Amino acid sequence: MNQHSEILCKYLSPDEPFGPIDAREITDPEALKLLFERHNKLYQALHKRPSLVVGRRGSGKTSFLNSVYFDSSYVYVVNLNTSEAFSSVIESISSIASGLVFAESVQKVWTTVIFIGLFGGIRDQLPAGSRARSLINDYLAKIGFRDKGTVDDILWKVTEIISDRVKDKPYGVVAEILRALDNVSFQSILETLESELEKKNHRAVILLDTLDDFQLHVEVVGLAIQGLLKFIGEANRPATRIDIRFCLPAELYHLFVPLSSNPNKDFRRRLTLHWTAPELVALAAHRLILFGIACDDHPLSVSDELESVEKGQAVQTLRKIFPKKVVCGLGVEEDPIAYILRHTQLLPRHLLIILNSICSKLKKYPDAESMKLSEEAIRQGIAEVEETLVQEIFSAYKPVYPKAAAVCKACIPELQHKFSAGDLERVFRRQGKKTMESDDFAQFRRMLIEMGIVGRVLDDSGRYIQAQFEYTVPHQLVSSTDDMLCLHPLFTKVFSAKTREKKPVYPYGTRLEDEDYRRD
Repeated sequence: MNQHSEILCKYLSPDEPFGPIDAREITDPEALKLLFERHNKLYQALHKRPSLVVGRRGSGKTSFLNSVYFDSSYVYVVNLNTSEAFSSVIESISSIASGLVFAESVQKVWTTVIFIGLFGGIRDQLPAGSRARSLINDYLAKIGFRDKGTVDDILWKVTEIISDRVKDKPYGVVAEILRALDNVSFQSILETLESELEKKNHRAVILLDTLDDFQLHVEVVGLAIQGLLKFIGEANRPATRIDIRFCLPAELYHLFVPLSSNPNKDFRRRLTLHWTAPELVALAAHRLILFGIACDDHPLSVSDELESVEKGQAVQTLRKIFPKKVVCGLGVEEDPIAYILRHTQLLPRHLLIILNSICSKLKKYPDAESMKLSEEAIRQGIAEVEETLVQEIFSAYKPVYPKAAAVCKACIPELQHKFSAGDLERVFRRQGKKTMESDDFAQFRRMLIEMGIVGRVLDDSGRYIQAQFEYTVPHQLVSSTDDMLCLHPLFTKVFSAKTREKKPVYPYGTRLEDEDYRRD
């Protein structure tokens, strides 16, 4: 593996030994392949060829999207600019949006736009004598695009053609739009391309990364999403050789489902990125071993082999840089790994941010005996980034809950870190409804639960309070008036909640011994 140290040094450094927190920063395909940890159920699920990858911000959607680059079955990869594709489709259907528009019609627009984007991205990758390449070049020239250009240029050319043909014509002319793009040739290219891919046992894939803001309040966007979901739901059938992979932010999932004309079909090929503690530990250990290869003379470098992660020895690898225990702010002794994980929402980005922050404290707070990380380095490293993590959660949910930060600031200081449903309602009446500008307590509670700020207590008979949070369930977490509730550890400290009961909260799924909470 030492031959890879030069590549790894670009992404793993003493300042960030666990690497970048944003997969978009990893531009080298070989580095992407090295940094991606594959020993988890999520990666195995990619073999089922999901067309939709759903995950919260920081769950690794972009990494899983880009994993096709080191999957040998995908010989041709076309990465479309999602915002450009959306803009193209929305521009195309805007002229007919006030008429009678069906999901099937918008689906056809998406099919046209996305596959023409594929044609533009794949044509120079196909063999020179390929029949599909010749057809694509002829087709693009026929619709008025003779220059090489970029895929984005081609998408906007399609938009111009559609918009020109729609102008001053009756509504419901999607079929005519498609004929304007010479739909017969369009279909023949797809059939030829599928045939050539099948003969060589190759696949092509079109990647559409997520958007931070889909502007769901705009009516035409709803129409566009409805057609897109139908398009995605019918993609990646067993016999096809051209796959689609689209990323959807889980924060908006409950808003997308009502837009679907048939949720059972549209979401059937979905991969939801829910992580477990052992999988996150494996990811961290994998990065730590790679850091040892990149910076083998650093105090935190370890000499373990990457195969040790595959053999289930990730915990032992990670423990090599941590003290045996850490005493939390409540005075309770905790396992360092569990202490770190309970300050995340089981998201890879949260863990990497925390670990990089902790490691940055090595010089200031070294362990006197081992010269590795001390208890204080762990406490300070987490404290330094807690607010950053909280603000990122607020930012991800801003399109849904724009007042969440203000509400938390007003209400959480009035709460204990464990409380009853009645306590929560009283705080809402005193502080929350004024800040929310609403007297809807159910909406207030739903916001806190959906964002993972408030969870339902499962057990508090021991040294810890174990609680369930919505980000570990495949559906909405429902609580009754009899349930005891609690705050997530991240929000307890940032918003100065009261901690009369000296028991730390452990979100379910945080401890290494917790059962895998996901459905198979």
